[in-house]
Amino acid sequence: MEIFLFRFDVTNKGLAFILNEQIAKDMYPHLESMLYDLVESLSSVLERYKVYNKERTIFSGVIHADGQAEVTLSKGLGQYIDAYTKNQIIFNHGKLIVDICTKVMDGRITECNRC
Repeated sequence: MEIFLFRFDVTNKGLAFILNEQIAKDMYPHLESMLYDLVESLSSVLERYKVYNKERTIFSGVIHADGQAEVTLSKGLGQYIDAYTKNQIIFNHGKLIVDICTKVMDGRITECNRC
């Protein structure tokens, strides 16, 4: 089992950022601002590569049953992206988005435990 955190989907109008519904509902305002900046920046980078994308989802993040987070590009897309952009920009931004998502999840769990 894995927990869906986010994904970027290719649309006719560009890219759409889809966030886990519960995380979006529980989002803290200060983290939402950080998330927005990351998503906007990452979208502009991914936009350049969507012509090479063969799937609806171009980039996504999940947490696996063992608690490990993973961000992935759509299959085959990595061959079109230089190593610096892929590792230092795309995957780093993805990791930061995962960190924000897990802070929201952890924060809400802590709040619920106090109830």
